[in-house]
Amino acid sequence: MRSFYVVVFSFLLALGAQAQQVQLKGLFGDSALLEVDGRQRILKAGQKSPEGITLLEATTRYARVSIEGREQKLTLEAPIAASFAQAARAEVRLAADSRGHYMTDAWVNGLRVPMMVDTGATSIAFNYPTARRLGLNLNTAEEIRVSTANGITRAYRLNLNSVTIGGIKLHNVDATVHADDFPSVVLLGNSFLSRVDMEQQQGVLLLRARH
Repeated sequence: MRSFYVVVFSFLLALGAQAQQVQLKGLFGDSALLEVDGRQRILKAGQKSPEGITLLEATTRYARVSIEGREQKLTLEAPIAASFAQAARAEVRLAADSRGHYMTDAWVNGLRVPMMVDTGATSIAFNYPTARRLGLNLNTAEEIRVSTANGITRAYRLNLNSVTIGGIKLHNVDATVHADDFPSVVLLGNSFLSRVDMEQQQGVLLLRARH
């Protein structure tokens, strides 16, 4: 039996005057499972969906699709390029967990890291072990003191080249690295959130890229 890979990356595609939401749901053999505006389509390489999406190639690691001559490579290891959608803004939808928190996967230095949305955090906040895993350079970072629930502690302020969540990619994002194991999960703070549009809809948090 061929392995089935589930992916959660989605992106917006502009078709004429109407933007479609396309999501890669899985890869198996030379076929890909796509979801187009809620409709699931299983395509083999070379086939076109009723919505006009052509699957050019599918492997166990990625799928290449084409719409009206424009190509996009959907990988299992990297986020979708927002530049593919020209007429529509990239959008990320986050459902609240059982505690009411919004969790998402972000990409920093080419590595995936879980983050929790925290509108009370000034910047993206990492603990020290996570910063080391991501290869963040603290040698040139500014040493600061921050106030946490555990009291005043040492931290480092630095600038991230880019942070990518779904189809939203921002450059030059401020971050803070704490010198201990706090916070237990990376906090997605306002150095990122203030640069996107946010909206809550029935327990779902929408993040939209700005033009």
